[in-house]
Amino acid sequence: MGNSLSSGASRPTHRKNGFEWQGTIRYYSYASSGNFDSDLAALQEHINNDTIWVVYLYKKPLSEKQWSNLLLYHVYVIFYTETRQERFWWSIEKNGEALILQMSNTLEDVRDRLEGDRRISLRNSWYWKPQLVIHDSSSETFANLYNFLIVTDQVKIRYNFSDDNCQPFARNVFNKIASSKTWDYYDVFGFLSNLNADERKALSRRRNQLG
Repeated sequence: MGNSLSSGASRPTHRKNGFEWQGTIRYYSYASSGNFDSDLAALQEHINNDTIWVVYLYKKPLSEKQWSNLLLYHVYVIFYTETRQERFWWSIEKNGEALILQMSNTLEDVRDRLEGDRRISLRNSWYWKPQLVIHDSSSETFANLYNFLIVTDQVKIRYNFSDDNCQPFARNVFNKIASSKTWDYYDVFGFLSNLNADERKALSRRRNQLG
């Protein structure tokens, strides 16, 4: 896996502003042994052997003071894998520090928490919850997803609030994994997700013609 991966067993201290790009994939396991080497060895086994069966896209507001998350939101990908009768839930996302990969036996851990901390505070959980945006089936392998991240140099693409943020990263990952659906962050009202494959290709060609 190279030097681009670090384990949640040695979780770094967060800066307050969260904008010091580390150029790594940070791994956090909710079933962690607490041992750096065994955590990464177990992850390598999953990458080598797991098949992805379902993929989801979730979003949460950038600030819990918002009344709407229609335009300002953090988005992340969740997927479900099976191998040798074992079942696991994963999340992957980009923030101001790193790409973060999480694993658990339960959906709630990766959906509702980030490196052990609640994504949404208990105080505001009456109003905000992680919101499902789109989901699809999948037959992609974990190995192909990981290779995609490496080949496209995702860890070298520094976080930029205006363009290289969580949204294009989540789009690329979701569209890589999903069997038939696609998502894009400029599709605010979900128009593209309702198009079939031929319609999406035609729209893409027209967009390219218009520059």
